[in-house]
Amino acid sequence: MGMSAGGKKGANSDINVTPLVDVCLVLLIIFMVMVPRNVPEISVRIPPERKIPRNKPPKEEPLVVGLSEEGAITLNRNPIEKDRLASEIERQLEFREKKVVFVDFHDKANYGKAVELLELAKGAGSEVLGIMKKKDRVTPDTLD
Repeated sequence: MGMSAGGKKGANSDINVTPLVDVCLVLLIIFMVMVPRNVPEISVRIPPERKIPRNKPPKEEPLVVGLSEEGAITLNRNPIEKDRLASEIERQLEFREKKVVFVDFHDKANYGKAVELLELAKGAGSEVLGIMKKKDRVTPDTLD
């Protein structure tokens, strides 16, 4: 540090920054060289890729449970037994994000059977039950 006493102006004190910068640069270089040597090398063994066949999700067409006037039950217009209906709904809802089942009951269908099918669909894992109206139904006239 340079300090002069006396002279015309009086006492003058200036801080000499050059040695401080030199010391900081030397410390920076030392740390930059030493840090990579202190990190131990970690070897990782990745397991081989296994090719396991996964169940492919069923088509993403909406699930529609139907009940005819005679009491016949359908799932997506395919006849199905009441005993198999719950397991089939559960299987098809397994891979879906939205667990929605639509019901399409004939106007003259037995109300008790309709309620049983609603409970069956709800118990099979559906979170939302939608009711189809007449204009939503697909008929041979609306296919063209």
